[in-house]
Amino acid sequence: MQRFRLIAVGLACLVSGAMVHAALVQKPRLVFGVDQIREKEAREAATALLEGAWALAENGSWERLAVGRAWYLGGDKAKGQQIFDAVTNDRKVESSDWFRLGRIYAEAGEWDKAKTAFDKSLALSPKDDSGMIEYGAWANLNKERAKAEELFDRAMKRNPREFWHWVNAAGSFLGVPPQ
Repeated sequence: MQRFRLIAVGLACLVSGAMVHAALVQKPRLVFGVDQIREKEAREAATALLEGAWALAENGSWERLAVGRAWYLGGDKAKGQQIFDAVTNDRKVESSDWFRLGRIYAEAGEWDKAKTAFDKSLALSPKDDSGMIEYGAWANLNKERAKAEELFDRAMKRNPREFWHWVNAAGSFLGVPPQ
């Protein structure tokens, strides 16, 4: 009888421990309804939506950069930069993270910051011909034609039949940002 009680108490502890653990690690359930943003000022609506996006982003670097982009380009550069720094200071930062950050800075008209991010991206992925073309297009749009031509040349030598290389390089000469 005593052995049965010991087993029962052990099982009860195990079950209750599992329930506590499940409650602690359970992700909050996000429910979107237009009522959350209806009739709110634009800034307040954006904040509510970005808080939801942030919760959904979890540890995804691209997702976090997207939230930072909205803040940065939307006028809260400090909040956006804080997110960018958290992503790029992570020991798992990848070439694509630096590249996406370069795009954001280029969109913001901050060419020096964009160049730095693009250079870091290409240092991590020196054979990324698509990245070279896009970086070159942004360089061309920012009046750095020699840099653009050098990047176009390297990329076209690696992959001369890539349609988007031709379109993005050409577009940059017409003032069109790469897509």
